[in-house]
Amino acid sequence: MRPGDRTVRLVLLLVHAVTVQIISYAMRPAISYGLLEIGGGGGWIGVATAAFAVPPLILAVPAGRLADRLGERVPLVMGGLSFLAACLLALFAGGAIWGLVLATALLGLGVLFSVVGEQTWVMRDAGRGRLDNVFGLYTFATSSGQMLGPLLLMQPGRQDSPELAPVMIACLCVAAACFGLSFAVRPTLERGGSPAPAERMLPEAWRLLRRRGVPQALIASSLTLTSLDILLVYLPLLAQERMLAPAVLAVLLTVRGLATMGSRLLLGLLTSRLGRRRVLIWATAGAALAMIACAAPVPVWALLLACAVYGFAAGAVQPLTMSWMTLVTPREIRGVGASMRLVGNRAGQTAIPLAVAGLSVVSGAAAVFIATGASLFIAAGLSRAAPEDDAEDG
Repeated sequence: MRPGDRTVRLVLLLVHAVTVQIISYAMRPAISYGLLEIGGGGGWIGVATAAFAVPPLILAVPAGRLADRLGERVPLVMGGLSFLAACLLALFAGGAIWGLVLATALLGLGVLFSVVGEQTWVMRDAGRGRLDNVFGLYTFATSSGQMLGPLLLMQPGRQDSPELAPVMIACLCVAAACFGLSFAVRPTLERGGSPAPAERMLPEAWRLLRRRGVPQALIASSLTLTSLDILLVYLPLLAQERMLAPAVLAVLLTVRGLATMGSRLLLGLLTSRLGRRRVLIWATAGAALAMIACAAPVPVWALLLACAVYGFAAGAVQPLTMSWMTLVTPREIRGVGASMRLVGNRAGQTAIPLAVAGLSVVSGAAAVFIATGASLFIAAGLSRAAPEDDAEDG
């Protein structure tokens, strides 16, 4: 393959990744606002957060198996269809709690299929010695979408909460573009790869789970991603408790996204100077401190600083856990590896929001941020098991 062809295909995949995150990071806070608007409190936000995670939790390993057997395009197309369905449901049934919760579940399916397809493509395409750089580039694209998505919440004249319909119409347009891009991404199996051997899914997943370093990577990744999930869906509640306008919330999320983009641009330099393991440990601990700082009764500028620190730190952790998982997964089952990472992520995104939903009802959003920050200190400890170099494990 000519270098130019590979570059074009990588660019298409990165643009696809941007659209996925725009949809997710616009819809999820908008749905949180929608639930609050129709009388749902922090408890219903926790239920919606779990609804985002439960269907993917069940389907993640089959999605990875699908990518290994048929190539990445199939799950990408299925993800695009799920996004279209989620937007339409939120648009036409957004006045009912059940409609918003079900739309969140469909959104979760869209993210699952899209991310499995994208990460399997990147895991197979990344050469040895370039993992941190390639995953840094991919996650830079995702953080670009995460920064752009909240801008759709900014509506002039709305001081309490954004109107749901305009956000959903904008997301529907982006979802249509995402669906079209799914057909343009060429599967890696067409570039000389070979499909995974016909082995049963669960034994294959269990064999992978028993490999050295895999459980630690899955838990650390899950706790970090869940913290981002909680920031995204509970920051609207925190903003309402502190009487902050939706525009302020959009700025907070945008600042977090910009800081994440900065950390991913610097990721290769950071790991070459300090080492992957050290960056993982200190970045996860920094994200924990920033999360706890959000719970303090601080002025807006300090909250902005906390979101920026969290974004920079957590932004470095996510691609490094992808590199970690890639190094401990054989190439022929990296679709299953990507899906196992998502299983771990979704398990955390199911259990932790349901656990903290009670905290939000009793103690408000601050208690949720403190509990989430404490969980990140656990992830920092587990990161000591990460590989230091790019020598693949067996």
